[in-house]
Amino acid sequence: MSNTGGRRLKQWLMEQIQSAQYPGLQWEDDSHALFRIPWKHAGKQDYNQEVDASIFKAWAVFKGKFKEGDKAEPATWKTRLRCALNKSPDFEEVTERSQLDISEPYKVYRIVPEGEQKNGKSSVMAMATTTSSGDITDMDCSPAELDELIKEEEGCSIQASPEYWSQGSINAFPLHQDPLPSGTLSSAFSQMMITFFYGGKLINSTVVNNSEGCRIAPQLQLGRGALYSSETMQSVHFPPAELIEHDRQRHVTRKLLGHLERGVLVRANQEGIFIKRLCQSRVFWSGLGEVGSQYSPIPCKLARDAVVKIFDTGRFLQALQLYQDGQFPAPDPTVTLCFGEELHDLSNAKAKLIIVQITVVNCQHLLEAVNMRRSQPYPNLEMSDNVATDQMARIYQDLCSYSGPQRPACYRDNMPITA
Repeated sequence: MSNTGGRRLKQWLMEQIQSAQYPGLQWEDDSHALFRIPWKHAGKQDYNQEVDASIFKAWAVFKGKFKEGDKAEPATWKTRLRCALNKSPDFEEVTERSQLDISEPYKVYRIVPEGEQKNGKSSVMAMATTTSSGDITDMDCSPAELDELIKEEEGCSIQASPEYWSQGSINAFPLHQDPLPSGTLSSAFSQMMITFFYGGKLINSTVVNNSEGCRIAPQLQLGRGALYSSETMQSVHFPPAELIEHDRQRHVTRKLLGHLERGVLVRANQEGIFIKRLCQSRVFWSGLGEVGSQYSPIPCKLARDAVVKIFDTGRFLQALQLYQDGQFPAPDPTVTLCFGEELHDLSNAKAKLIIVQITVVNCQHLLEAVNMRRSQPYPNLEMSDNVATDQMARIYQDLCSYSGPQRPACYRDNMPITA
């Protein structure tokens, strides 16, 4: 595929930097490998369109997308240049050097030498954003991409309310009015293991114990996460791309992480796991959620800003009972998330750039306890002192004593705890 559009952008932008006509557009280093571009949001009180949108307006004029007398659309101007920079193989955002929380915010981009570009950026964009039907060679956004990015630009300065799980989703995300029973229920079912895989390789794991859940996102400048989550939530960061051994994979993963800035919100309780996608990038998931066939869930795409139940505790318990009775394979207590790329089935998950697996720790323990019981040579042997049985008894007692508004399915009210 031709990179003509990217070359036009590179030549034009270098000329604008050299001209010193645009405040804030300047070289970041003496070698002229990095440059700053002003990035003040239009919602700022001191925003001056003539100054702060000048470089974006110039690009719109150069592209023939704006002429004097047309309605001024600074958000659209800014989005068009942002999209061009993201699509061009000549540029790479250096997020760790960008400063977006200062009075005169800016982003930093690196000029990528041609020798590092290899196959260009078209494959990266196919994975990191929705497929564009526009003129890729001219580095334009498709109308759908443009609309989504403009909405993000117009909304990114709005502070999240304490109800960061939006009011419209309260019914989908259970808020318990009755006090939870004492014991393991209120804490154990909120405990999740978050595991990160880059290119099929295990990179990092972390445990979430916060009953308010967590926000999974790249590590950004101090304070930026407050835009998208609550202070009471636990922060879980994607591992840095620098941990990846192979140059090309590291380069592409770093690009993809740039589209995950807002991340996803995740929370678990005795009902299951709930997720809300905030990030620009596509996210696909596979697990025992509310959609798909009961035991062979089909990977689904997460809609943006919608609360989705991606793991249902009741369905897991039902499947676990069938497994214990020897009627079905073991259920999976883990949900798989694939960022930036479409996930057709789990067989090719290792080929994906970024895979995140979320495991309900208590459900994992239940599965292990059932496995221990199934492995006993004499299944009718009294096992009251068995660690697995004690653990199952404790968890089931808490589950079945819960009487909140959305009681999980105790798949057998009189389920025997001892064999």
